[in-house]
Amino acid sequence: MKPNLPKNLKEISDNIPHPEGIVVDDKNNIYVSSASTGNIFIIEKGKVRVHTNTKGRPLGIAYSENLNELYVSDASIKSILSINIRTSYVEKVSDTFDNNPLNGPSDLVLTDEGSIIFTDPIRKPRPNPCISPTYILDKDKKISQLIPDLAFPSGIAYFEKKVFISETRANRLIALSTNINEEENNMEPELFRRFAEPGNPDGLTIDDEGDIYQTLPGIGAIAVINKKGEMTDIYHMDSWKPSNIHFNQGTFYVTDRLGSRIFKFSK
Repeated sequence: MKPNLPKNLKEISDNIPHPEGIVVDDKNNIYVSSASTGNIFIIEKGKVRVHTNTKGRPLGIAYSENLNELYVSDASIKSILSINIRTSYVEKVSDTFDNNPLNGPSDLVLTDEGSIIFTDPIRKPRPNPCISPTYILDKDKKISQLIPDLAFPSGIAYFEKKVFISETRANRLIALSTNINEEENNMEPELFRRFAEPGNPDGLTIDDEGDIYQTLPGIGAIAVINKKGEMTDIYHMDSWKPSNIHFNQGTFYVTDRLGSRIFKFSK
């Protein structure tokens, strides 16, 4: 694949080990989870420091402006965590469903109503498809199963009352309603886009026009997909492995698992 760089691509950090989740707060501070160290790093005015440590393997990360909190999916603690930004205090929000422990949450997203939707894949060697659930946790901390059977659900994004989920082991992106009370909802999710092997779709984000930016670490690329599910562009450069991506006010932020780097680029 020939290099095709996104607009105004810039490296902003190269010293965060195994970066995974990334999010930006209302003050333009960037938070990055480090899966190998347990640290949640903050990049503040270009300077990198440790904000807190989950004592686990933090992956996905989301920001609540209303509560001034971070939410983190931690795969080794097998929990959804909240982090108070002011005090750095870490608290366990959810770790079970029907009295059974979670598998190890991968990624999460906040809805307009303040619910948390998170993927919870089992982890088995290939060719096991790792059929796993995705859950929704409401504001009262009541957990419900959104869909039970996706092939290693990983990245997740929310837009206009729909949730989009990467099925890594099925090489596809699916979409479904977040209203679990609808009788026919989520029995069969909408296939939004299928990817060729070895794409291994992971993190994704959605811009203000509804275009989806899907990381494909298997081929070192980011695919741009419109509302019709059509791929309109694909970004690629040598020696990177984009794992997660976040859109905020016209700028995209990307974690590169291969080089321990953080990039940003313009829309």
